[in-house]
Amino acid sequence: MARPDDRNISRGSVPEFAVGAFFLAAGLGLLAVALLWARLPPGVAHLSYYISGLLLVPGAGFLSAAMTAYARRRGRLAPRGRGWRPARRLPRILERPFDLTMRAWSWLRGIDWVGDWLAVAGAFAICVAALYALTMGWRTAAASPSLLMDELAAGILLLSAFALLVLERKYAAMPEQVLPEAPALSRLCRLPLLGALGLAATAGIRWLGLSFATPLERALAVIAGLVAAEIALRSAVHVFMPLAPIAVRRSHAVSTVAGLIQAKIPNARAFNASVRSQFGIDLARSWSLGFLRRALLPLLLGMAAFSWLLTGITALEQGERAIYESFGQPRAVLHPGLHLHWPWPFGSLRPVEYGTVRQITIDSNAGEVAPQPSSATNIEGDPPPSSNRLWDSSSQEGSYLVADLSNGAQSFEAADIDITIVYRIGLSDQAAMLAAYRVAAPDAAVQAVCGQMLARYFAGNTIENVLGQNREAFVGRFQKELQARLTALSAGIEIMAVVVEGIHPPPKAAASYQGVQAAAIDSATKVSTARAEAAREMKMASVVANATRNDAISAAAERVGKARVDLTLFDGERKAYAAGGAAFLLERRLDRLSRGLADKPLIVVDHRIPAAAVPTLDMRQPERARSGFGDPGAD
Repeated sequence: MARPDDRNISRGSVPEFAVGAFFLAAGLGLLAVALLWARLPPGVAHLSYYISGLLLVPGAGFLSAAMTAYARRRGRLAPRGRGWRPARRLPRILERPFDLTMRAWSWLRGIDWVGDWLAVAGAFAICVAALYALTMGWRTAAASPSLLMDELAAGILLLSAFALLVLERKYAAMPEQVLPEAPALSRLCRLPLLGALGLAATAGIRWLGLSFATPLERALAVIAGLVAAEIALRSAVHVFMPLAPIAVRRSHAVSTVAGLIQAKIPNARAFNASVRSQFGIDLARSWSLGFLRRALLPLLLGMAAFSWLLTGITALEQGERAIYESFGQPRAVLHPGLHLHWPWPFGSLRPVEYGTVRQITIDSNAGEVAPQPSSATNIEGDPPPSSNRLWDSSSQEGSYLVADLSNGAQSFEAADIDITIVYRIGLSDQAAMLAAYRVAAPDAAVQAVCGQMLARYFAGNTIENVLGQNREAFVGRFQKELQARLTALSAGIEIMAVVVEGIHPPPKAAASYQGVQAAAIDSATKVSTARAEAAREMKMASVVANATRNDAISAAAERVGKARVDLTLFDGERKAYAAGGAAFLLERRLDRLSRGLADKPLIVVDHRIPAAAVPTLDMRQPERARSGFGDPGAD
């Protein structure tokens, strides 16, 4: 088979190989930078992952097309010899292994690695890397709004989109006689073009501060992931399929999903022709597809009507309620359960809170006196009067003016109050109606009414009355008045509790009030200590009395028991004497004698021994008798 000139072969595969190598280098470079550069901002890494995945997919297609075109232009490889043969005959034991080795080597040399398998393996590996980059971009957090970064990203992506559009138009206009893979490469070029335009749009959306940039980025990632997965799957399946002749072989790195990326509706006839040419199936002759095509419009209309009718069914869960509006007029308050009503837009529901308890802190800075720092403050000395506070001021406290009388002159002081209001929307239907249509912002309404009440209360009382009042009585009066005002405004709000954490005195009254508080605390401490000491003394006296009483009871019990024992023994002896007489006395005498002589040494002398034979008794201790002073028997 005649082979064309090698220079023409190289020129025929250079453009696709150059474009594919550029896409591959750019995609792998961005992926490496995002993975290895630890100081890269999260927003840049997030964008780098997505762009890397969008570039690697067409890179796989261009490189596969370049290798396939090179193999097709080159033609089939010429058969090669069996390889080297030794000059001398090998031993018989080595001939068989050597022959098998040469056959395997000849088979490996006969495989067209570039035309058959390198394109398949390369496309599969590059698509797997693209899927990994898209997954990392999905997991990486998006960047916070940055004006400079979003402007640069949008500008660079728009310029890249122009270059990609030129490349896509070039291969779209290239006839298949020049390059059979041109239509497939044109479809693959649409993926990075769509990605560049979409990412530029997301950069602009994020620059405007809108919140739907992330879903658009993830939609682009899903499209690119589908294309990469399709090419990877085609590469895996291509290994198990018989190879076409080299003269008519086409690149397998094509994508049907990428062909759907176009500015017009897909043509059913072109899709039918594509399926018929690839799979041999004529969809136009299928009665089932024809039935589906005829029934598609009625089915869609029926589903649309059914979906519209479903808007007239509402299921409210426990803890939910809503106001039903029919033709713009409120009709009823719906409680938890299943309800049927007019579908949208003839009927709609306005949700209303049901039992939700809310808590707000009254914050009013009206009349606040900001302390001015002193220019001549000694860091080691006493703090300035403006800093002499019992508590630190909080941003959630309200500051109000309070009347004061000092040195016979009337003046005003600033007092801070930390007050919290706990409320909810009333549980009745009327309260729900009022809260939905009479009050736009319940928190603001409660805040405004409480602010007015506190300002009037502090303006009508002196600092002594404010600090020395009964806290519980103040809370009760304040809650009743607040509920009355909200009821008069038809707000539908129910005040559940008013919590006053503390009323902080002004700086000038802090020292005096601190002394009063310290004296009250000291008196309470002393009273508590005296009560504790009295309780301790009472407990100790009770313990001692109980111990004495218990000792007396036990001693009396022991004496009574001993007397009873003696009485019993005496009565027994009396009865024994009455029964035995002299025998009892002899027995008792012997008993006493045995007890008295129990621990005494005894010498018994028999009166029947003659006087001449009376023995001499040695009264010495046995140790001295054995020490050598003589034998006791010798005496």
